[in-house]
Amino acid sequence: MTKPKDPLFPKGFEETKDIKEQYIEENFPKPSKKDELSPLKKLNHKIGVYLNPKTTRITEDEQKRKIGIIITILILSTLIIASYYFLVYQPQQEELSLMRTEKLNELHELYSGPLVTSSNALVLENKIDDARSCEELESINILTSATKDWKSYHKKAIYANQDKFNRTMVVYGNESKDVIMNSNEAMEIVSQNDATVLSKIKFETPNTVSVPILVSRLQAGAGLINVGSVVDIYLNSNYTDENISENNSSPEISGCTVLSIMRYEENGEIDSEYSKSNVHVKGNDTYPKENTKSFSSNVLELLKGSIVKGYSEKETVEMLKDYGVKLSNYERQINLGDLDAQYMLLIETPQDKVNFVINNMENIVLTIPTSHAPNWMYNEIYTTYNN
Repeated sequence: MTKPKDPLFPKGFEETKDIKEQYIEENFPKPSKKDELSPLKKLNHKIGVYLNPKTTRITEDEQKRKIGIIITILILSTLIIASYYFLVYQPQQEELSLMRTEKLNELHELYSGPLVTSSNALVLENKIDDARSCEELESINILTSATKDWKSYHKKAIYANQDKFNRTMVVYGNESKDVIMNSNEAMEIVSQNDATVLSKIKFETPNTVSVPILVSRLQAGAGLINVGSVVDIYLNSNYTDENISENNSSPEISGCTVLSIMRYEENGEIDSEYSKSNVHVKGNDTYPKENTKSFSSNVLELLKGSIVKGYSEKETVEMLKDYGVKLSNYERQINLGDLDAQYMLLIETPQDKVNFVINNMENIVLTIPTSHAPNWMYNEIYTTYNN
């Protein structure tokens, strides 16, 4: 059913409207629904155009030339990279690895024994592992740090390892020798040396015993040692034993104290005569004159007589005091003496060296270090070098 026309609506308006709509539809079609992927497609399209080879055709010679250039560049690049690796990089890495190994060996040598787990040792090891150049490794100073740590450790050890005579014993690990010394001397050793020495020694409380030994005059420091002398014990170089060190440049035991000395009784037998003669001639007459003094005694028997109050004990002891030492000193001064004399000595030695001393009694030699020289030795040396 057709809608009735509005009498107020202009005639022909609807026809005109229909004509306009038809014209718009024919000349201005509605846009299709927008494609959401169109920007991505456009980007791909541009990239494809850029990457696609040019359609321009090249000659075969030009193509071969370009391929040759590419191959040459690849070969040169390979040679340059290989040369750098073998001539520069690899030697640097080998040198770095070698220096790192040397530094670690130095660290483990200086930080040994009780300092292996010290904090400074761990810090230095981390620095060595983290170093990336030889210069960085070279700048790591192990010796200074180790010396400081060892000095601190040894000073505490000296105070902790003193006996009632204010002495300590230094033990040289590599040389298997012991030296008993005053604590002040031990402190000097610590102060004057670096870690290369301090890492090879340790301090212990002296554990000593007195050992009696019977030796010849040659073995007993030419008979010139005295009670209280500090002596070193060496082995005769002509003696060899599998269990004894062949290194004779240092004493087997150092810092032993002589506690007593006894000569054989025969050395105390005295039978002497002093005679002085003079002849006076007057004309045919001769007047001889002779002055003779003789003395015969036995030192030990004199001492026995004084003990049983046969005569003054005080005067006898005073007269015989240091008889053996005085005799040796006079023999030294006149360059004439009893070379066959035998000595019974009581020597203080570390307990772990007792068997060594006893088993090698016939081959040991007692020497007097000049650092502990008696007065006569000091005077002789001083006079020799200051005249």
